[in-house]
Amino acid sequence: MGAPAHSGKRLLAPTPEDAKTVQLIAAYTGSADHVETSLSKNDVEYIDESGRALFGSNTICRHLARSSPHSKALLGADVETAAVVSQWMSMRYSLLLPISEEALRTLESHLATRTFILGTTLSLADLTLFGALHQAVANFPPAQLRRFRSIVRWFDYLQHVADKTGIFKPVAFQIPEPDLKPPTIPPPKAKGEAAKEAASSAKAGADVAPGAAAVAASPADPSAPADAAKKDKKKEKKEKAKGGEAKPAVASKDEPRVDQLDIRVGQIVKIGPHPDADSLYVEEIDLGEGQPRQIVSGLVKFVPVEKMENRRVVVVCNLKPAKMRGVLSSGMVLCASNAAHDEVDPINPPEGVPVGERITFEGYANEPDAQLNPKKNIFGKLAPDLLTNTEGVANYKGVPFMTSRGPVTASIPNAMVA
Repeated sequence: MGAPAHSGKRLLAPTPEDAKTVQLIAAYTGSADHVETSLSKNDVEYIDESGRALFGSNTICRHLARSSPHSKALLGADVETAAVVSQWMSMRYSLLLPISEEALRTLESHLATRTFILGTTLSLADLTLFGALHQAVANFPPAQLRRFRSIVRWFDYLQHVADKTGIFKPVAFQIPEPDLKPPTIPPPKAKGEAAKEAASSAKAGADVAPGAAAVAASPADPSAPADAAKKDKKKEKKEKAKGGEAKPAVASKDEPRVDQLDIRVGQIVKIGPHPDADSLYVEEIDLGEGQPRQIVSGLVKFVPVEKMENRRVVVVCNLKPAKMRGVLSSGMVLCASNAAHDEVDPINPPEGVPVGERITFEGYANEPDAQLNPKKNIFGKLAPDLLTNTEGVANYKGVPFMTSRGPVTASIPNAMVA
């Protein structure tokens, strides 16, 4: 008696995402017009028309790619590029599951100068990573859309080029534009002005000590770095003589500082559902101001209401009040979020911190703005550097969110804070 006949290809997969990734590659390569799919608790298994079984997502994807007319491009035209494709295909297991901020930064850096993983050629690595990242990218909050522009650009191109049949649910988002400003070109100087300027400079040079002009005129002079270092040390000594450490350097007067944020400890005294949005809570939060503030937070899907009631939270208090689905919100509860944005939880001030106490950052001692200018997007520019470390301590560029009872912490380590 011969082997049983098989009328079509079958796919067994532990998750819908695994199944969709194989279906995407089958459709893109034209390897299978129809694949009967069902979920299984075991590894990904593919059974072809003859009844032969293949196991493992990467093995199955390579098998489908080999039968494509574009197999060389998909798998790598030579040994070197094939190794790169294999490395990135393996990355979805070794680095992207679970997805971490570090992994996203690695991919962002790689794609910053490339259209696809291999450069200008779409490969199997792009298709498998697209499947692995789909859920995370679809849920990117605004801060991640800005931080990972190259990933978003790559992802959006792939969903239009490689997934034309919509195997994965299309994601509609605005691609953040790079913040590129044209250089300021000074107007041409009037005739004779350059000569006057040169004469003025020559006079100034005559008034300084001999040798100083030579150093200024010769940037390559080996004594220049030493002189600069001496000046920096003198400046540092002056700062310490005034009492305290030197303040962190600011690149320009327009660069936002974390001490512009008015961040305070609060306590939720009342919470309920938003009347017109299932995903939003409407909270009343005591911030030591005499009467509670009304704040709207999108936490319904992440934190049950019983874990929000009477909870101590950390609030940005000087955002411009805005309506969220018709309800006024006068602040923002800061939360930690993992890279996939499927785990979100408010950050936690230490026990015993008084309501209304302001969060401080060592080295940043300016008074916060009365109200942040929404046109300058100060919080949005600071947000990429608001993170939790491996111990869950909330920080800005490594400087902890500090209270009189110690640092603010979070239940999610290595996370974004927003």
